[in-house]
Amino acid sequence: MQHYTFPYTEVFHCTAGDCPDSCCKGWEIVIDHKTLQTYQQTCSPIGETIRSTLTKNEDDEWMFQNREDGNCPFWNKEKLCDLQIQAGESLLCDTCRQFPRIPQDYTLFTEHVLSLACPEAARLVLTQTEPFQAIPLTQAEPSEPINEAELPYSLNWMNCLLETRAVLLQLFQETSIPLAEALCYGLHYVQQFQDWIEEKTDDFPELQPIPSKPVFLHHESVQHLYDTLEWMTPVWADWMQQIQQHPVTDADLQAFVKIAEPWIPAFRNFCSYYLYLYWLQALNTGNALIQYQKLLTALHEIAIVSAWKLRETHTYTLTDCMIIVQRYAKEVMHDAENIEKIEDILHNLGSCLLYTSPSPRDISG
Repeated sequence: MQHYTFPYTEVFHCTAGDCPDSCCKGWEIVIDHKTLQTYQQTCSPIGETIRSTLTKNEDDEWMFQNREDGNCPFWNKEKLCDLQIQAGESLLCDTCRQFPRIPQDYTLFTEHVLSLACPEAARLVLTQTEPFQAIPLTQAEPSEPINEAELPYSLNWMNCLLETRAVLLQLFQETSIPLAEALCYGLHYVQQFQDWIEEKTDDFPELQPIPSKPVFLHHESVQHLYDTLEWMTPVWADWMQQIQQHPVTDADLQAFVKIAEPWIPAFRNFCSYYLYLYWLQALNTGNALIQYQKLLTALHEIAIVSAWKLRETHTYTLTDCMIIVQRYAKEVMHDAENIEKIEDILHNLGSCLLYTSPSPRDISG
């Protein structure tokens, strides 16, 4: 099996006690079966301490019982892990050992990405200046050829998704095309691709000029979609409540568009990252369009929160951009129930979120 990584994963280092939003804070840490057995068999005092913190969640999974403040019981006042300090990595569960690393296993190959829910990972992803492209790991070991009949998907279908993803990645990284225009090109292309999937015609779609009236999103509809979700952290919940009470207007978004140019490279990186994380999920669902719609709504919601931040504080910096993206990833992209709700709404109302206009309300003119 071939393994692929990205430039940002190679330079990542946990900032530990200096992290502004630690993964030990507010998360539900599920414990894998192998580590659970280790915890049950550890006879030292640390073993007794670990077992005293174990509980089950509503899905009958073992996890650490967080303290009343919602934080991991082993997260100390110095914002470090007592479990790792006392016993090293040998007693860390898979979740704690691997995060923010996310291996995307597609049987033929694996792509190794970092979670944007980690502040340091978000910084590296959004500020990356190298081409946003997966690179092969030199230490990957050769494996036996895989029989196509043993794959859980059609090899031709995988190749189609890889080809369309490459087209979209090139489009998002073409700096001569304004990002809003690139997103419209992409939507038009993906809609053709989805038609090709459903109609099973022989002509594979090519990237075509966008319609004379570009397609954009109703920001009110996007915000209503996000108002139906549940939030994990008080910070994001407070932001959503304030936006709900004092909605972001067209004027607010236009004000953000006017000052957004310095942050467009970060948004381009976010789009490319999102494709690597979600596009190949269409292998199982056959629905590529919904993956692209998820990207559009994610980017638009980030723009809404950014416009709200600019309106309330009269400032917006790259740090603000990174914080908003990181918080979004933590609240939405790492919450399976929220992702499922978004997909359900997009299945039913996806086309209703769109409108045509000569002047985009997106994050870039």
